[in-house]
Amino acid sequence: MALAVGVVVRYRKAVTYGVHALLAALESAGVEHELRLGTTPEETAEHITACQADRVLVLWSFYSPDAEAMAAELATVRALSGTSQAMSGSPKVLHIAGGVHATAEPQQVIDAGWDLAGIGEGESTIISLVRALQRDEPLTSVPGLAIKDGDGVALRTRPAPQLPLDAFPSFLGRKGPIEITRGCRYTCQ
Repeated sequence: MALAVGVVVRYRKAVTYGVHALLAALESAGVEHELRLGTTPEETAEHITACQADRVLVLWSFYSPDAEAMAAELATVRALSGTSQAMSGSPKVLHIAGGVHATAEPQQVIDAGWDLAGIGEGESTIISLVRALQRDEPLTSVPGLAIKDGDGVALRTRPAPQLPLDAFPSFLGRKGPIEITRGCRYTCQ
């Protein structure tokens, strides 16, 4: 029996296009999930608390100049929702940071308080991650992640495949441009 997974997004104007691409990938792959969008730290915490799913995945995306402010927001959301950083086992709530900064600095993201860092293009990673949570599988099986080990070191899983640009839609049911940075051969490096 599959576990129910809720996806809560810290939804900010600066990252809507990337978030729309991730959500479109989940939807087009037919991955079941309960979706909630939090436009403030307080609303994000309320969504986490209200989510009735067995597991809750909280998505964060930001650029390097926003990293410090987002870490402060993460601390606020954790305090308001009662979700301390996952240390072991299968916690109900996992916070994952993705985007340019998480790809370039996964250890810094883990050190700043996120449970996971998404590395590289996130469409196939988010699909694999939600499916792994539904099946209660080890997250080390999910490609494109950095996961904190017992010593606080961000261990990287195998790289996520860099798929053709047309493998996923850039948005479904939400407005946004075609994401032309996806598929960049430099992969944020």
